[in-house]
Amino acid sequence: MTGAASVSILAIAAAPTAPSFDWSAVRERLLAELYRFLAAAPLLLVALLLTLAAWWLGGWLARRALIDRLAGANPFLKNLLATTLRGGCALLGLATGLQLMNATAIVGALLGTAGVVGIALGFAFKDIIENYIAGVLLSLRQPFRPHDHVRIAEHEGLVMAMTARATVLMTLDGNQLRVPNAIVFKSVILNFSQNPSRRFEFDLSAPFDGALEATQARVRRRVEAVDGVLREPDTEVLLVSSGDGKAGVRVRGWIDQRRSDIDQVRSAALRAATAALQADAAAPAPAATAAPARPGAPERTRQHLLRAGEAGAGSRDLLDPAAPAE
Repeated sequence: MTGAASVSILAIAAAPTAPSFDWSAVRERLLAELYRFLAAAPLLLVALLLTLAAWWLGGWLARRALIDRLAGANPFLKNLLATTLRGGCALLGLATGLQLMNATAIVGALLGTAGVVGIALGFAFKDIIENYIAGVLLSLRQPFRPHDHVRIAEHEGLVMAMTARATVLMTLDGNQLRVPNAIVFKSVILNFSQNPSRRFEFDLSAPFDGALEATQARVRRRVEAVDGVLREPDTEVLLVSSGDGKAGVRVRGWIDQRRSDIDQVRSAALRAATAALQADAAAPAPAATAAPARPGAPERTRQHLLRAGEAGAGSRDLLDPAAPAE
C-alpha cells in the first residue's frame, strides 16, 4: 500500500497544471504608458494652446480692414480670403504643435489621408467644385454688371445676380433662369448693354431693273424716317444677290436701345421699306412711326423684368456694380 500510494502521489505531481494570467505585466505596461503621458502632458498642453492661438490669430487677421480692401465689395471673395487665412493659420499651428511633440509621422499620415480624401471628393463633387471655382474667377473678372442685357451661349436675359453656383438671369419673356457658373465661364458672352447703339437688319426682294439704285435710295429714306432709327451710323441698303429678274436687298439700321425696342423699330422699318418698294418712285414718302406703343414702353418693360427678377433672386449677389466690366 505504501508503494502504490507513493506512485499515485508522484503521478499527481507530474500532471501539467493550467497556466495562470500574469496581471503584473499588464499593470506595469499601463503604469509605463501613464508615466509617459504625464511626462508628455506639458508638451501636449503647449501644443494645444499653440493650435488654439493660431486659430484665434487667423480669425483676428480675417477681421482686419485689409481683407475688406482686397475683396472690395465682393462678399464672396471676402469670405474666401477670410476662410483661407483662418484655416491656413490653424493648420500651421497644428503642424507646429505636432512637430513640438515629435509627432511628424502623424503629420505625414494626415497629409496623405487628406490627399486621398480630397481626390475622392473631387471626383464625387466635380460639378459643384467646377461651378465654385468658376464663380471665384467670375467674381474677380466681373464680365458684366447687374441688370446688363446679355446672351450667354443660347440664353438671353437681364443679369440679376451671381451666386457661388450660378448666374441668375431674367429672360425677356419673364422667366428666371439660372446658368451654372462653369457654363458662363466657358461660353461666349454677348453684352448688349456695353454699347447703347444696336444694329438691326432684314432682307427684301426688289425688281432688278434700271431703277434699282433709285429704289435703294427710296428705301433708305423711308427707313431713316422711322421713329427710333438713328441718323448716325448711316442706314444702309445693300444689294446682296440677284437672279430671275429679282434683287436681294439687305437693309441695315441702328437704334439706341436705351430708348427704343429693337423689335418694334425693326417691324416699323420693315413696313416702311416694303411700302417704299410698292409705292411709285415719284410718290411722296409718308411719315413712318416705330409702333403704336406708349412712350417709354421699352424702359417700363425692362423695369418690370428687373423688379420681378430681384424679388425672385433670393441670393447674395457677387457682382460689384462699381467694378469695371471686363
